[in-house]
Amino acid sequence: MLASKKNLIIAGAVVAVLLIIGFVVVATLFSWWPVVVDITLCFAALASLVLLAALIYAVFSLTRTVLRVRDEVMPALDSLKSTASTVRETARTASSFGVQPAVRTASAVLGGGQIASVILGRGQARSRSEKRQRRRQELEREMEREEQLEMEQTGLTLEAHNGHR
Repeated sequence: MLASKKNLIIAGAVVAVLLIIGFVVVATLFSWWPVVVDITLCFAALASLVLLAALIYAVFSLTRTVLRVRDEVMPALDSLKSTASTVRETARTASSFGVQPAVRTASAVLGGGQIASVILGRGQARSRSEKRQRRRQELEREMEREEQLEMEQTGLTLEAHNGHR
């Protein structure tokens, strides 16, 4: 089926070329070329006018579409601009009234606490000395436990040694 369509198209093209060649021969024999040129120019002018009208319609359609898009986008952009300025002002206000005073207050309280701990003797030196003292006490307790375990083991070995005799 595909081959038959292809053959039909080729046959139609061959017939069209033969008709054009026949027309050229007849037009040359009877001197019809000035009339053929005039008719061809009229058809070209009419086709040009139709294409020009289509182009003008396309330009008007494009212009109308651009104007519609602009009318829809501009309010959104204005709203976005308004929202951005509101967020900017909110952040500035929050920083001025919320964050900065809180940071200043926290730093003043921490600084005052450090000053008070140094003046009242609760500085880092005291806490380190307390840690050393606790560690020393833990080590002493461990040594006492080890001595008791050794004594219990030696006591058991003496009893076991006495029991074997």
